[in-house]
Amino acid sequence: MQNSLSQVVQHHPISNDRRKSQPASIDAMWDELTLAQQFSISSLGQFGYTLSFIRNVNLKALAVLHLNDKTATINEEGAINITAGLDLRH
Repeated sequence: MQNSLSQVVQHHPISNDRRKSQPASIDAMWDELTLAQQFSISSLGQFGYTLSFIRNVNLKALAVLHLNDKTATINEEGAINITAGLDLRH
């Protein structure tokens, strides 16, 4: 699983939504995701999506992934939403 993790996050380090000055450890953040989220992230990684960050919404982790100009989210149950309309800061 570690090899697929590094492929999914190689260009986009995970950061906490609290906008810390330093990105959180990839391994530490990966461990905070549910098994369902980890599986879904690995699945989308096969299509080129990369994990950009994890947003905490109502005490639940929402994984945010990108592929070019496309955004996808994965909730704690592992449900993938490729039509996510997120307001992102640049």
